[in-house]
Amino acid sequence: VVAVLGAVAANQLGWVTAEVGRQPWAVPPTVLRDAQGQFLRDAQGLLQYRLEEGLLTRVAVSESVKADAVLASMVMFGFIYLLLGAIWLYVLNHKIQIGPEPAPVVPGRTSALGLREAAAGLTLHGESMTEAKEPGSPPTPEPPSGDQGQGQGG
Repeated sequence: VVAVLGAVAANQLGWVTAEVGRQPWAVPPTVLRDAQGQFLRDAQGLLQYRLEEGLLTRVAVSESVKADAVLASMVMFGFIYLLLGAIWLYVLNHKIQIGPEPAPVVPGRTSALGLREAAAGLTLHGESMTEAKEPGSPPTPEPPSGDQGQGQGG
């Protein structure tokens, strides 16, 4: 259960890294190259850009969106994320406390033949819990006929 937190943290930190890494550009411009395809640099060693193609974050501000609308939007999304997180924790705790549903006991599955049928069913995904099943779909296919391992002497 704790391992899920690492995946969520990696997802969020990846997003933050991408956003910080693209600064100061909201829309990055084309980087200039020489005839050999190498990046062109100025006297300070910085890459040269076509500045007219880019959009700096300091000028990428909407004049029609007011600060209170941005704040309301952030509060609303924060509330939605908190609500979804609380629901996720509730459902996760509920599933952990109850545990999985027990598999139905099928008589006759204690012999070598039953073991073979069980292995065949798992191989053919007949008893898979991860695939959608159509209502009324046929049961697990029988293993191929032949020697059933019953030890019929001869």
